[in-house]
Amino acid sequence: MSIDELWAKSPKGKSKQGESLLEHSIQTAQISQSVLAKLPLSIETRAQIEKTIFLCCALHDVGKAARGFQNSLRPAGGIWGRRHEILSTAVAAQICPELNVAGLFAILTHHKSIPADNETTERCLPPEQLPFEETNVWTEMVNDLKANSIPLVEYLKELSNELGIEWNLDRFDGNVSGVGVSKFFLNRTYQREAALRCGEDLRWISLMRGLLITSDHLASAGEEYIPSVPVLSDQVPNIRNIELGEKKILPFQERCGTLNGSGILKAPTGSGKTLAMLLWATENQETNGRLFYTLPYTASINAMYKRLSKMFPQDSVGILHHKNAAFLFRIYESEHSTKAHEFAKSLASLARELYFPIKVLTPHQILRVALRGKGWELGLAEFPNACFIFDEIHAYDPLIVGLIVASAKWLQLMGAKILVASATMPSFLEKIFRDELQIPECNIVEPDPTNEKDKIVRDKKRHKVQVIEGSLISNLENIINDIRCNPTKKVLIVCNYVATSQEVCKELSKQGIQDFVLLHARFNSQDRYCIEEGITSKNPPRVLVATQAVEVSLDIDYDCGYTEPAPIDALAQRFGRVNRKGEREPALVTVYEQQSVDTARPIYDPKLVHDTVDLLKMQGVLSEDNLVEILNSVYRDGYCGDLLERYERGLHHPSIENFDENIIAGTYNDWIEEIIEKTDGQIEVLPFKAIDENGVERSLYDEFVSLQRKHEYLGARMLLVPIRVTQFFVAKQKGTIRRDSRIDEWVTTLMYSSKLGLDLKNQFESIL
Repeated sequence: MSIDELWAKSPKGKSKQGESLLEHSIQTAQISQSVLAKLPLSIETRAQIEKTIFLCCALHDVGKAARGFQNSLRPAGGIWGRRHEILSTAVAAQICPELNVAGLFAILTHHKSIPADNETTERCLPPEQLPFEETNVWTEMVNDLKANSIPLVEYLKELSNELGIEWNLDRFDGNVSGVGVSKFFLNRTYQREAALRCGEDLRWISLMRGLLITSDHLASAGEEYIPSVPVLSDQVPNIRNIELGEKKILPFQERCGTLNGSGILKAPTGSGKTLAMLLWATENQETNGRLFYTLPYTASINAMYKRLSKMFPQDSVGILHHKNAAFLFRIYESEHSTKAHEFAKSLASLARELYFPIKVLTPHQILRVALRGKGWELGLAEFPNACFIFDEIHAYDPLIVGLIVASAKWLQLMGAKILVASATMPSFLEKIFRDELQIPECNIVEPDPTNEKDKIVRDKKRHKVQVIEGSLISNLENIINDIRCNPTKKVLIVCNYVATSQEVCKELSKQGIQDFVLLHARFNSQDRYCIEEGITSKNPPRVLVATQAVEVSLDIDYDCGYTEPAPIDALAQRFGRVNRKGEREPALVTVYEQQSVDTARPIYDPKLVHDTVDLLKMQGVLSEDNLVEILNSVYRDGYCGDLLERYERGLHHPSIENFDENIIAGTYNDWIEEIIEKTDGQIEVLPFKAIDENGVERSLYDEFVSLQRKHEYLGARMLLVPIRVTQFFVAKQKGTIRRDSRIDEWVTTLMYSSKLGLDLKNQFESIL
């Protein structure tokens, strides 16, 4: 075997020639330098890291030269069953004395975690393959490496020439004696003690590991560089032009753009909050400082991604949530035709790496790092000196709010600056962030009632509220009559439950009203994207029926609204989608006193709903100040009882409060389980059949199978529908959902249509 026959990946990989070990090693080392150049690190820190990470990247896969690994890449080669990175570390320790513990540990763990205590798992390095156990496995692995010693040495010499690195190759014949890392560093119980004895910093070791992993991933994806971090202040003219058009900037927006450090922004829906937040970021960006813009819902994240992509260089903006690949596929489907799947998957994957300097994401992606979930080490590289915007902060459960506050305090220790924003932020929540993040009074921005231009925003009366007895469903006939009698009026109907929204739409259709669209969480990605595109287009549907999905950051504007009862902060967001800019006379919004569905587990606190409805009864035309008064009255006690306990549990989460003390390098936590605990998670199911927009029945099952056969796995997964775990188990008990071993997915006979989504009450004729 020659050096040209050493492969990093199978010759059947991304090209007919495959990827040689030499090519991959060179590309990984080179892109690591591009990564380092674009990070917010001091000159001193970068100098400390640069050589170590370069050496790590050059040698991270040298163990793949072993005979067993090379044979496994060839037809009928079988599975080697040994970890190449263990041999890579051993070679690096043997020929590169300059590599310290941090570098060797990074190579050793760049694919697998360190061994778990008292158990063996797939995600961990197998203890029997490490040179600390009294087994014959290590000897066999070394012999496998020595069997290819000639091409191995050739490879190392060529790598030395290409990268300008000197190795200690005197008398090296592939024989290695250990990995150069104490076994105590691979022991979760004794790692900290070992690090203290050696003077090693576990945060530093973890940073090295993260940089190697992302460099490896980027090189494997074929990337040769990562985008430069745009200077946000250079983009101000473009930002202002897109956000303002012909309008004049408001004083509170200008004021937000002059804040130095962390702050709080309170501004009404439709008043230009986004511009104010972006101006804050342009003022607070450090050299190479990144921007993280968080929002609570995928619909609002998708919309903001499109918005920011128009303001900044397109390769600067990434989107990160659990459905980002499906969303990106729909965006680029026409542009990239047959390669849209690969392009979308590539962008979605890059968003999880140190690639995009601006990211729109859920706060859970920040919490993933703070709680040390999978890939947490990357945050140590990209979070320092960054700007974090937590928009619509009111929308989160108290536990998540507590975790966000704790994470924000931790981020500030890394030099990050935080902006918390909402159109409906009660005083108690403002106080939490002001006190915990030590935000000075002068850094709290809202439209100034003493300023004539800002006062217009505060005094603007966009809505006239009426509270009606009964439920939305019991008053549906009146709503339908209003729609019929006013054929040009755009109507928004907001329900608290998907089932209620579906019932409304069925009745609209039955009464001959067809120009409606339904938006909720139980659509597949394929249909959800089309719906979101339609309602945010220049020609939105005349009637929009929606659940809470409509509440946050969707730039839509309706003439009147009907809504089920909810706490004032939720209602204010719903009102904000009606007469959004306040450029018309106050629009009528109707709130119904009663819920349409009785449930043992209401989604809102009944007392908050009751207090809200009672206070709204005393209102007529609402100003923004009226809304704030109601908001503070309803939430006068802040978090109490169980809600306070949940908030404090998040705020004082030990993994965040004592971040450095709890680091175990080379490991990660199952953070999702920790965050959602016993609350409803989601499971995706495949509806066997569907009814399309024209009422024609189609087989989603056959479509799914066809897409899988064509290896269009992303397109296939876009047919799956998310449902809550509790709903899943109820349907499973009824026999309407079961596992299909042929496609390895949960398949359901529950009725699905492109207009109504998944109907948990009705089903097609059983076919399972």
